[in-house]
Amino acid sequence: MTNPPYRLLLLCAILLSGLLNAQNTFDANPARQDTLRQLLGPFPQRVPLDLDTIETVRLDGGTRLKIAYTAEPPNSVFDAPIDRISAYLFVPDRKNEDLLPAIVAIHQDGPQDHIGKAEPVGLAGADDMHYALELFQRGYVVVCPDRFYHAERRRIPGADTAQTNWQRDDIMLSHWTGQLLLQGRNPTGKEAYDLTRAVDVLGNLNMVDTTRIGAIGHSAGGYNLVYFMFVDPRVKVGVSSCGFFEVLNHYGELVAKKRGADAAIPGLAAVGSSADYLAFLAPRPVLLTRGMWEWGRRDKWREYSKLHVQETRDMVAYVKAAYEQQAVPDHLQAIIFEEGNGQHAFPPGVKEQAYQWLDKYLKQSK
Repeated sequence: MTNPPYRLLLLCAILLSGLLNAQNTFDANPARQDTLRQLLGPFPQRVPLDLDTIETVRLDGGTRLKIAYTAEPPNSVFDAPIDRISAYLFVPDRKNEDLLPAIVAIHQDGPQDHIGKAEPVGLAGADDMHYALELFQRGYVVVCPDRFYHAERRRIPGADTAQTNWQRDDIMLSHWTGQLLLQGRNPTGKEAYDLTRAVDVLGNLNMVDTTRIGAIGHSAGGYNLVYFMFVDPRVKVGVSSCGFFEVLNHYGELVAKKRGADAAIPGLAAVGSSADYLAFLAPRPVLLTRGMWEWGRRDKWREYSKLHVQETRDMVAYVKAAYEQQAVPDHLQAIIFEEGNGQHAFPPGVKEQAYQWLDKYLKQSK
């Protein structure tokens, strides 16, 4: 039997969900879209990529390159250096001059802060996270950059990617976040902008079909994917693996775990929700996945897992209206899975469904 405190937790969540669904229907007014865009903050001056190739490795079926390119110029107000992004780029062999579809692969964070881009490309981390490598093996050009303050983008001596220091790195991340806030910016908008630079890289490659660019990300990578697609219409299809959540709930008093402020979007609660950003992606195809037991399945964590799943279902129900308005309700799908014990992961069967989703819209639509 569920203990009384968790009964109350569930009751509050159910009542809140019902209230939101009853009072809020998606409003597709372009003015709202503009307001949501403004909340992500101004983007910096767009400068040349100044693309460098650091290393080239021959693989079966193609080439893996390590590259670096410019995100932002130096900031003299804070004496901040030029912001360069390190990334891996997979380029499949071509038998002819046909243009290839491309993917922006977005890594997770958590204990993998120091690993960054190396995990999706198969050089570190968990086997189920090697989606950049696997999509390359399916014939995609794939770029996988280090996200904001991860791996080689950490402002520490040598940017050591072999280990991490949580206390040091959290302070340095907060310091850089403070610089953003003083400019009217925030980390969510910064990550979205940085990922648009990865699309700029793909656009500079003569083998890429720029009408067939997609994106995929797990966990925080899947969360940032939605805001990235919101600001960059060049990305035609997306997969968010155990990633997208309602940030307003993220900071609720009844959450399973209290959070730092870096995921907050200043002003969002006054004008909308995270689900609105997802809704404005319509009619572009988006697939969400959610493990049934991401918080665990014992004691109070079982109830938190159920709430997490219900949140995803509520967001999809809300956003479906936008896709129905565009006569493409099937372009938004969610997979609630129990494979691999329904954990916060990207198990093989779910990945295959995600890859087929990308193939459907980036290969079959050619």
